[in-house]
Amino acid sequence: MKKVQGYDKLRGGYYTPAPVADFIVRWAVKNPDDQILEPSCGDGSFIRSITNQCRKRKKRIPQMVGIELDEAEAKKAEGQGARIIASDFFTYYEKSIYQKATFDVIVGNPPFIRSQNFDEKYREIAFSYMEKEGLHPGRLTNIWIPFLVLSACALNSDGRLGMVIPAEIMQVDYAAEVRDYLSKKFDRLTIIMFKKLLFPNAQQEVVLLLGEKNSKQKGIRTIEVNDADSLKSLNVNNIRYEIKELDHSAEKWTQYLLSSQEIALLRSLRRDERLTHITELLDVNVGVVSGENDFFLLNEKARAEYHLYKSTEPIVGRADQLRGIDFTNEDFERLTNAGRKVFLFTPDDQDYEQLSNCEKSYIDFGVSQKYNAGYKCKNRRRWYVVPRTWKADAFMLRQVNRYPRIVFNDTDAQNTDTLHKVKFVKGINGRTVAAAFLNSFTFALCEIVGRSYGGGVLTFEPGEVRKIKIPMQNADMLDFVLVDRYVRNGQIDALLEYTDRILLEQGLGLTYDEVLQLREIWNRLSNRRINRKKERE
Repeated sequence: MKKVQGYDKLRGGYYTPAPVADFIVRWAVKNPDDQILEPSCGDGSFIRSITNQCRKRKKRIPQMVGIELDEAEAKKAEGQGARIIASDFFTYYEKSIYQKATFDVIVGNPPFIRSQNFDEKYREIAFSYMEKEGLHPGRLTNIWIPFLVLSACALNSDGRLGMVIPAEIMQVDYAAEVRDYLSKKFDRLTIIMFKKLLFPNAQQEVVLLLGEKNSKQKGIRTIEVNDADSLKSLNVNNIRYEIKELDHSAEKWTQYLLSSQEIALLRSLRRDERLTHITELLDVNVGVVSGENDFFLLNEKARAEYHLYKSTEPIVGRADQLRGIDFTNEDFERLTNAGRKVFLFTPDDQDYEQLSNCEKSYIDFGVSQKYNAGYKCKNRRRWYVVPRTWKADAFMLRQVNRYPRIVFNDTDAQNTDTLHKVKFVKGINGRTVAAAFLNSFTFALCEIVGRSYGGGVLTFEPGEVRKIKIPMQNADMLDFVLVDRYVRNGQIDALLEYTDRILLEQGLGLTYDEVLQLREIWNRLSNRRINRKKERE
């Protein structure tokens, strides 16, 4: 893992900027009698903030407990007015908190260690207490999730929780159960989001999660600020920050970036039986997983050099190789002439000795470059044979910049796993589906059901694709060639004016204002994540 500024590789922790710690403390700590816990205190940034603020206001310092696994970090936190315990949080929770103690305030920045680096002895304790809460953690559950859940459990009935949490809590499927849990655990939730990445050198976008166990105003609100320094003047009680009704379901919290009116419009359309579930139109699955694209994907020059004309098949390897919503033989020829890697090495599934001399020569080259030692390759019976299944009727972008697309496949090409492969249901006109997919409602919905990280890309796994709905009323009136031309020419505004009029206004009876509202939802959400990418460049 790359070491970045403000990051401790061993702890998986990003040191909390002082403005963030100060803001959370100002919000959470109400009186000197508060019992306060910081479950992963590091060098004591929150404890230090509490102590400094109390001294500045000439108030008594409340009782504080800080837990820190790393002994060196724990020593840094000592001497700041808190009792520091050098232990892991989960063991401390088991021995000293569960059914023994509660706190008025819990603040912190839990480690962002990925699931594969979660120490098994700590995982076992953490998961056992999550299960007591009725949750079902799995192997994808990252360490910050049990930190968050057990902290919520350790609050008293009037408790307040303020934490720095990965933004994936808003949108990843494995956090869906936790979202539902938090919506029931707290009367009011506030999520602070940042236009500029809080940790610009890291892959992880974060939010501040503020939870109130007891509040007269019930629901959730999202507040977006520019950066950490903007927190100095932020008043979360400003009435312009609309509190929205929490939906107790697995729905992603990205929707709460919208107004109540916008959320209601989207929900009403998602319930509208005239819209078609994408699963009624197509099946979607991952593409070819070569394990070593540098070896298995060739351009025309390499194919000719090794005389592999009979041992290769056409393949689309990248989203930028798809210009419109129709991938034609002319498109493939253009890519070939441009020297793009659009051929997949496909020798017969035979022992090395039975292959042609040309195939052996290319395989020998692969061995010399140690491509056979890659994880996927070395676990195959024959490392040079890539498993393949059905050829795609169409391709779907797996990672999206501006907007998602389904691209009809008019060639014999397969696709790598950088794209999803699509098979249309028998009797369904795939060209019509590809054209109808491009409308303001489906675009807006995709921003809600997909997921994006600090890099600004919207990502869809097959399970997320299956949650999409498409307005197919009047879809047969769309001119496929015209839609393809709009996409190739980058005329997205003209495209949406055309498809929205036929599908949403004429097909569903939406008003023009409602259509514009859907388009604004898509524009706002997509621009927000794209700006993340610009921040990183």
